[in-house]
Amino acid sequence: MGDDSEWMTLPTDQKCEHKVWKARLSGYTEALQQFQRVTDEKSPEWGKYQGLIKTFVADSNAVAQLKGLEAALAYVEKAHVASRTVGEVVSGVVCKVFNQPKARAKELGSDICLMYIEIEKGLDNKNPKIALACVEVLRRAVSEFGPKVITLKPVVKVLPKLFELREKAVRDEAKLLAVEVYRWIRDALRPPLQNINAVLLKDLEEEWAKLPSSAPRQSRFLRSQQDLRAKYEEQQQQQPDGDTADGDAADLEDAAPTVDAYELLEAVEILSKMPKDFYEKIEAKKWQERKEALEALETLTTNPKLQAGEYGDVVKALNKVIGKDTNVMLVTIAAKCVAGLAAGLRKKFGVYAGHLVPTMLEKFKERKAQVVQALQEAVDAVFLSTTLQNISEDVLAVMDNKNPSVKQQASLFLSRSFCHCTTTTLPKSLLKPLCVALLKQVSDSAPEVRDAAFEALGTAMKVVGERAVNPFLADVDKLKIDKIKECSEKVELAGGRKTSGQMKKKPVSNAEPTQSAPKKGKAPASKGAAATTKNAKNKETVEPELSLEVCEEQAAMVLPASCMQTLDSANWKERLAAMEDFHKAVEQMDSREMPCQALVRLLAKKPGWKETNFQVMQLKLQVVATVAQRGSFSRTSALAVLEAVVDRTGDIKCSGRAKEALSAVAEACKLPWTAEQVVFIAFGQKNPKNQAEALCWLSSAIKEFGFAGINVKAFINNVKTALAATNPAVRSAAVSLLGVMYMYMGAPLRIFFEDERTSLLSQIDAEFEKVKGQTPPAPIRGSSKASTGEEADEQEEELGTDVVDLLPRTDISDKITSEMVSKIGDKNWKLRKEGLDEVAAVLSDAKFITASIGELPLALKARLTDSNKILVQRTLSILQQMAVAMGPALRQHIRGLGFPILNVLGDSKVQPANTVRAAGLATLNVWVEQTGMKEWLEGEELSEELKKENPFLRHELLAWLAGKLPSLRSVPSDLSLCVPHLYCCLEDRNVDVRKKAQDALPAFMMHLGFDKMNKAAAKLKVFTCDHSWFSSLI
Repeated sequence: MGDDSEWMTLPTDQKCEHKVWKARLSGYTEALQQFQRVTDEKSPEWGKYQGLIKTFVADSNAVAQLKGLEAALAYVEKAHVASRTVGEVVSGVVCKVFNQPKARAKELGSDICLMYIEIEKGLDNKNPKIALACVEVLRRAVSEFGPKVITLKPVVKVLPKLFELREKAVRDEAKLLAVEVYRWIRDALRPPLQNINAVLLKDLEEEWAKLPSSAPRQSRFLRSQQDLRAKYEEQQQQQPDGDTADGDAADLEDAAPTVDAYELLEAVEILSKMPKDFYEKIEAKKWQERKEALEALETLTTNPKLQAGEYGDVVKALNKVIGKDTNVMLVTIAAKCVAGLAAGLRKKFGVYAGHLVPTMLEKFKERKAQVVQALQEAVDAVFLSTTLQNISEDVLAVMDNKNPSVKQQASLFLSRSFCHCTTTTLPKSLLKPLCVALLKQVSDSAPEVRDAAFEALGTAMKVVGERAVNPFLADVDKLKIDKIKECSEKVELAGGRKTSGQMKKKPVSNAEPTQSAPKKGKAPASKGAAATTKNAKNKETVEPELSLEVCEEQAAMVLPASCMQTLDSANWKERLAAMEDFHKAVEQMDSREMPCQALVRLLAKKPGWKETNFQVMQLKLQVVATVAQRGSFSRTSALAVLEAVVDRTGDIKCSGRAKEALSAVAEACKLPWTAEQVVFIAFGQKNPKNQAEALCWLSSAIKEFGFAGINVKAFINNVKTALAATNPAVRSAAVSLLGVMYMYMGAPLRIFFEDERTSLLSQIDAEFEKVKGQTPPAPIRGSSKASTGEEADEQEEELGTDVVDLLPRTDISDKITSEMVSKIGDKNWKLRKEGLDEVAAVLSDAKFITASIGELPLALKARLTDSNKILVQRTLSILQQMAVAMGPALRQHIRGLGFPILNVLGDSKVQPANTVRAAGLATLNVWVEQTGMKEWLEGEELSEELKKENPFLRHELLAWLAGKLPSLRSVPSDLSLCVPHLYCCLEDRNVDVRKKAQDALPAFMMHLGFDKMNKAAAKLKVFTCDHSWFSSLI
């Protein structure tokens, strides 16, 4: 090997791996020249060196290493696959370059790291070495790229360690790094450095004070940030003096994003540090011992960031102290502990919100200032860990409390919570029940309760705008409305956010020319005018009942005289001619001058509705339909003819006209009201034909008008009456009506009929099976059809959320006794099974339940990990039963009970069909049917489950996601947290996991897009990236 001729003839890539340093030097030189010549970043030449670049920077020979660094820099700068080499190359630079005495080597190493950052990889989550060169590179990276590119958490984490090093040069450079970081994130840097040396902190404070107050700007850009770079350069050319237009400044504010100090902190684990006798002392009879336990916990909860863990027992103990302890000092300390836990865990504490919020709101009956303040801080901290939707039922439950202090504080809590809401997190379906409850309190006898309610309503108006709140204020007097608006003007939203109205405002200068348009011809109706017209049309017409004499006088003014004279003729032909004239006159009449009540009451003139000639009767029914369609038809007018019209539905010759008349009345007076009247009249007439035809009409009307506003409870009672009828036609019509209702209500409808006879129940099930999976038809008549745009969306949302909410629900929290919970957690499996059976019985008896289920979630969660698989399956069965019984309100239990279901998917029992995992998947799907997928994809919980290296869990979860994701229209951005773990599954040792990961990959790509998936793919092994199925996607 001593002869140069042996390696001089080798290819360049083999020279770079040669044992002789001269050969490697020659190879690096040739590679550098080759890299500089290649202009195509996707040239196949780059792939030859992808696995060799790491050796370029780590060469043992200093001379060869210097040339290797130059070649590596050129490679990273130009190769499209360079990002895949980041881990190995940067590690080599840190270990083999930054410890070199040569300044040129360090400079090249720094440039390589910065170039990796520029191509969007590099120092992401890489802890820097305690060497001067590393700190210099970090400082330069932060200075040039800013925190939007550089992940500051590992940088901030290492600063305290750097300050403790012996080498003064490193400490000085670390100070410069701290100053640079502070320049970008300001006060967010203070909490992580609060424990460093006081003298050093003072020096830093002095340096920080010298920094300019203006926000820094990025000076070096990622390849994907070239648009931002061009915008900067254009701005500098247009305004060389440094002044910036307001609009451009707003666009560039993202260059210095706000950094949350919480994200820079290291989480502290406190569960293992709690006193071993904590749970014994917290139950002690002596208040001093309870105080000692609480103070020990309070000290631990002062840590600003806590590590996630199982805090269920801790929360249960604190909840008991707050709710039942008579010592107000202990209640105060417990509330402070809750606030500390909620603040330290943030969203991870949300699973416990449902247990604590009701207790704390009830405890506001305590008037002592120190207790009230502690409870306010605690309940506010808990709110930030969850959503208003999840705790709304708990808040509504205490709004009717007899204690004025509880009502006052509940309203004030809502007011503070609204400040953190947006129009998205405070939708109409949530706003409506809260406003209704608050409006009751504005008339309360206690002034403090009234003031708190006004404040909460004013805050809600500030957040969602007057337009969204005004529908709930229709019956409120002007003085109270003015008070609400006055409170709204004083509200300041969290973070200085703009209100819904402010965000939608347009510049006045642009709007003025449009408003002063030429007045020739008919001016286009404004949006507001259109809304007013629509509201006027849909507004119910109210009128007194008129006497027959008055009706004849009014009718005589608009009908032909011959018609009035022959309407009661004994000759049916004359009556027929009179009705034809009547109908023709109504069709030609001005709708604004039509006396609807007078016209329809005139139809009752002898022989009236006892008309024996079917042709005359058909015309009478046709007149009713025409008057209802064209005139201002009131419910008073409807009541005058409904009984007669319903009576004709069973007439085979007039049934069609009668049903048309009923539909016209429903369009004028709204279907919910008309349907109730029709059913009541039909079943009061005792005519089975009328009853059957009325139910048949109702089935068709629901499809035409939609299901919004229907009184479900009343309908179910009427249907049960019809099912008990002796006439088979009535029973058959009732079953058909149930099938239509099933399309809108789904599975919960069946629960109301489980007590019916087996033969009848089988007919109902067969009808349900016919329409199962069908989408309810879009309304073609009534106000639902007239609604467009935003109003239609609101109606659709209301229908989706309110139909199930109309069902009567039972609060079972008082039936979930402590004895029952103790049984579920007993050491004896038979007692545990007995406890679970009791829960199932409670759910079965209640049928529909509220979201308040006491301590049941924690008890059931523990049984999902039971060693007895029979009990695990029993628990899953109960969770399915609970999902159907609770409906959409189940969303607030997703964190506490939903995600623990995923653990069941990791059951390792090997058999052809694992019944536990199958039951877990079935339960998961039942829950998703009630809650939707959005809440499951939000947060870190799903990614944490996918992170677990359990092949069974990964296999089942990926298969489930592959089936669910394609059907979703959009997904939360948190889904991207799963991508690194998805890629890990692509490299899993288990072939089934790899296959399911491949199946799920297109679904992730569909929602997240190419860029996010491609960036995460840079960390994959070359072997994985070269797979045909992967390269076809990326």
